[in-house]
Amino acid sequence: MKSELKVGAAKYNITPPLDQARRLGPRGFATEVIGELCARATVFDDGKNKAAIVLLDLSEFFPNITKGIRQMASKWTGIPEENIMVCATHTHNSAKIVDHDDPHDTDGVMIVDEKLSDETQAYLDMLYRYAASAVFLADSNLKPARGKAGEISVPGIGKPRLRMKDGRVASLTHAETMEHYNIEEVESVSPYDDALLIAVFEDMDGKPICGMGNFGCHNALAMGSTTLNSDYFGWAAEKIEKEAGGGFVFSLMAGPEGNVHPAAFFDHDVPASEAESFVPLAGKMLYDGMKKIWDNLEPFSTEVVSSARKEVYFALQDPLPLRAKNYLQKRGIVGGKQDEKGVFSELQMIRAGDFAILGLCGEVFHEIAMNLRKMSPFKYTWVNSLCNDELSYLMPAHEHKRDNESGKMNVQKEFAIPDGTAEELIYKTYREFFDRIKK
Repeated sequence: MKSELKVGAAKYNITPPLDQARRLGPRGFATEVIGELCARATVFDDGKNKAAIVLLDLSEFFPNITKGIRQMASKWTGIPEENIMVCATHTHNSAKIVDHDDPHDTDGVMIVDEKLSDETQAYLDMLYRYAASAVFLADSNLKPARGKAGEISVPGIGKPRLRMKDGRVASLTHAETMEHYNIEEVESVSPYDDALLIAVFEDMDGKPICGMGNFGCHNALAMGSTTLNSDYFGWAAEKIEKEAGGGFVFSLMAGPEGNVHPAAFFDHDVPASEAESFVPLAGKMLYDGMKKIWDNLEPFSTEVVSSARKEVYFALQDPLPLRAKNYLQKRGIVGGKQDEKGVFSELQMIRAGDFAILGLCGEVFHEIAMNLRKMSPFKYTWVNSLCNDELSYLMPAHEHKRDNESGKMNVQKEFAIPDGTAEELIYKTYREFFDRIKK
């Protein structure tokens, strides 16, 4: 299959100092570093247009990170800022990029910060340069390439949230499993797609250059421990990279994961250290899935590279829950564009031929992602969470309606900044992108 596409990839170590760990150990330090935290960048070039995706081993995510990386990477490579998508793997044991105090940990008191600490700002300044370095190296490594893609079901990692008959919503985690609930009290279970989506780019001799993956489950088995840890996404990516060799880079992205946690391993409550011990098990399940379909991926057309992005205005929940209010304040001190009724964020899409990645600014629910994939005119359409910004959970409108009617607060709605109008706004924006890019 003839193609004008060139692809390059690179990764760069972004491991923070121990005092910048998001989950803090004794004296506010991480107690162990388990593997490198990385920025992984992929650049696409069709001879006329360039686009880049940079994936960071981070959990929290605000527009200052996107802006800082875009500006520096664009300056160094010439790739237009609007053609650069910045994403997070959502590992919960990564760097602290805001000085965050959960009101539930401070007796219901919201800690209002005026600015970032000097230590956090110093890490961010480093992060911008290191992530931009990954984009620069990827752009320097461009080679003529062919793409192939496919998917495989990987059951046994994630469990979706439960809707209870009394209106509550239960999110299954290692600390809260089905044993805590009477099945007769369950009204419904959220839709969940356990597909692992894979794309591999090879040079003209068939040698792999880089790969990308998309899996819809929180990358959070190590959540709550005191390590710096890329979690099971990082475990799987590193294993496939080492096996492929030759500078191969694999970017495993957080797909629709807002309503799914990696709870399927647990039959009872376990401490964080025991949950963390399951990282290699879940990582190997993803790795085994990749290997199972690696030689059976289908070629796809890669003639045209394009990007579309749009600033959109998301209305706030009213009333805004305390946790969401706290989250909004932290977003504001790093320059997030917002007012008293809503936030300005962005949606983005990067396409290489029949392969399209939709970048959403929060932890998107599977139901929304499945609808977007049905709407898409592109054969291989991925929906990524945590791209360019994080508005916390992006929930379907009927979930907001049901929660409001029941009067019961659930953890997703506690953190979610947008209200129930977000779902249709997302669909409307991507319809515009599909129409624009098809022309």
